[in-house]
Amino acid sequence: MSVHNVKQTAESLVFVGQEQQQLRFHPIVKGSLSLRTHTNSEHVESVSYKEGKDFIVDYETGLIARTVASSIRDWADHVFFQKPNFDHHLFEEYSNHSFTVFIDYEYEREQHHFNVRVGIAASRLLKNTMKKLNAGQEAVYVVFGDSISEGGEASEDSYTFYQRFAHRLSAISSDGNLRVVNKAIGGETSTGGAARIEQDIVSNQPDLLTIGYGMNDQNLFEGEVAVPYAIYESNIRTIIESTMRSCETDIVLVTPCEPNPLWKYTSGLMDGYAEVLRRLGKEYDIGVADVNEIWKRELLAGKTPESLLLNNINHPNDYGHWLYYQAFLHLIEG
Repeated sequence: MSVHNVKQTAESLVFVGQEQQQLRFHPIVKGSLSLRTHTNSEHVESVSYKEGKDFIVDYETGLIARTVASSIRDWADHVFFQKPNFDHHLFEEYSNHSFTVFIDYEYEREQHHFNVRVGIAASRLLKNTMKKLNAGQEAVYVVFGDSISEGGEASEDSYTFYQRFAHRLSAISSDGNLRVVNKAIGGETSTGGAARIEQDIVSNQPDLLTIGYGMNDQNLFEGEVAVPYAIYESNIRTIIESTMRSCETDIVLVTPCEPNPLWKYTSGLMDGYAEVLRRLGKEYDIGVADVNEIWKRELLAGKTPESLLLNNINHPNDYGHWLYYQAFLHLIEG
């Protein structure tokens, strides 16, 4: 077993005072670290930060912090800092956009000597899509769900999870063309999705369909969730079965990320919604992009909700969309 360097691109962090924040991987290769305000390093408004002047880092542990004189914005100045049970409706501006820093670095990782057989999992879970792409034909990918599937807080369309996924599928089979049709609606629950299957799914006859609901379903209003588990499961079943009856479609269920636990409308019940999708995935033998599991690993590794949620509530930032994409990669390389 040997050690090799791996590139991590545009990982996100929000800094509080001079508190140390945890980068996802370490040890970090000295000289490889760069911090900036935008995911895209070539963005015309992107500002870079300097080690020693704006931040200090422990390369061995991956701990990084603002300096006292740093030009990186201090999240202690955020309107929701140390405010549990906050209600975003009471404020005009509450985004983490100007507080979020994107970080490139290289880290050391042990090299395991095995080969990833790209396309093996895809041949089963994405068989209709890959069949068309491999034949040099156009395949249609319908994105269905709520505001996260709509694109959420991604700074550019290319950074959304579905465009990253579409690009990766196209790269596996360069002869075909995967056309993305986004039919997600911000603020919608699974009940809304179940009411527009014919209009927005069947009418497009997708070869690939991703279904991303749960974030709005779990919202808590006056002590009750918007859509209880049983109704949520019924709605997802309706979408799956109606699509299967009318189309030859590869279906992928997307478990949601975690909302900010300090948000007033967070129910704390996301585990149950994610588990419904995992169970339905097994029952119908369809793909599940388990974002929720990956997201929780990030939190356990030391990431804070504000470092992953650009609106500080429930929308992933560009790095958060990359985490969604990692869940989709298991459908291709798993």
